[in-house]
Amino acid sequence: MTRGAFLKKYFMRFAVTLTLAGLIVYTVYHVFASTSGSLMKTPVQMYDEIQTVGGEAYLFRDEDVLTVSSAGLINDSAESGVKVSKGVKLTEVYIGGNAEDLTAVQTELDRLNRLIGVLEDSAVSADTTLSKAGSYRAEANTDYLAIRQAVTAGDWSQVSQLEASMLTALNKYGVLTNSNTGIDETLASLKEARSKLLTGTPVTLQNSKASGYFYSRTYVDGYEALFTTDALESLTPERFAELTASEPIPSEDRFAVGKMVYDYDWHLAISFDASAAGLFAEGGEYAFAFPENRDTELTLTCTGIHAGSDGAFVAVFSTDEVPSNFVYLRRQHVEITVGSCSGYHIPESALHTVNGVEGVYIFEESTVYFRRVEILYRGDGYCIAAQQGDRGDEYLALHDILVTSGKDLYDGRVYR
Repeated sequence: MTRGAFLKKYFMRFAVTLTLAGLIVYTVYHVFASTSGSLMKTPVQMYDEIQTVGGEAYLFRDEDVLTVSSAGLINDSAESGVKVSKGVKLTEVYIGGNAEDLTAVQTELDRLNRLIGVLEDSAVSADTTLSKAGSYRAEANTDYLAIRQAVTAGDWSQVSQLEASMLTALNKYGVLTNSNTGIDETLASLKEARSKLLTGTPVTLQNSKASGYFYSRTYVDGYEALFTTDALESLTPERFAELTASEPIPSEDRFAVGKMVYDYDWHLAISFDASAAGLFAEGGEYAFAFPENRDTELTLTCTGIHAGSDGAFVAVFSTDEVPSNFVYLRRQHVEITVGSCSGYHIPESALHTVNGVEGVYIFEESTVYFRRVEILYRGDGYCIAAQQGDRGDEYLALHDILVTSGKDLYDGRVYR
């Protein structure tokens, strides 16, 4: 076969083969080129940032400890944590009747009083209709879920109260649906058992001073004489450290059975290091969250800032708000809102510095552009940038397509 005949016969095959090879090379090149220059993008959106700081807060207030001459069986008449009027009977202490095993008898008395309280609160008025049963069942379910959440979090401070509330709601539901009878008989039996425990000489304590809040013996911690409002007047960081490290002071030759609080004002003192300087100002109001108190939220006023030589300081916050079902722990963790800002949310990976100017890259009509940003807040892996306003196109704007990741970025780079 001559050369001419060979080329004529196999030319089309060679041409097709070379064309296919070229297409493969072209495709592979552009695939890898696209991958090496690919961009990760997201629209610029507004974000509200709440700035908080945490701390261990210590309670300061004036508390009158209630005592008797000797140890005895305590049978409270007033409900702990509830406001009582002047002249109201607070508690009775039975001295001498159960001296040999006072702790065990007190535990049983507390159990009986708790059950009696639940059954007495379970009474349903005669005009309550069956339609109310659903709401009682819902209340019980809400309390049950709150108990599970508290136990999971290791917070037992509210479990007893939640359990009593749940049982009360279930009893009311049972009374209305006729599935829970015999409450009156059970209540009478419990009261009879209680009366058998109350032996000895009773000593009655009344609220003889003024209306105020009564707290049972479980809230007496021995720090009532240390964490007072007078102590706040000379509270330095050093003195605060001494107070928080001190041991409780027992009542000398007396038996503490509870305490009264007559002043509505109560105070929290919190120690901060120098890095928190400037976060608080005297007279400023701050939102507090109390994780150990079912995430209760309150507003407290900063009434004092006591600084030390090293920049550390103790901040004192006060309020006259007395929330219901709040546990006044001597020490508890708090989360304080110290500020907020609103602006553009920018991932840390999108930030670049070009010629000493901090900014980001955006993608617009196949082209990358550099835009300046003014950072308001830096968080963990992100930041908040100020809104553009009327500062011109050189700044980042809302809804720009932000480039969060890419290689060899520069202003004006074209992607096709």
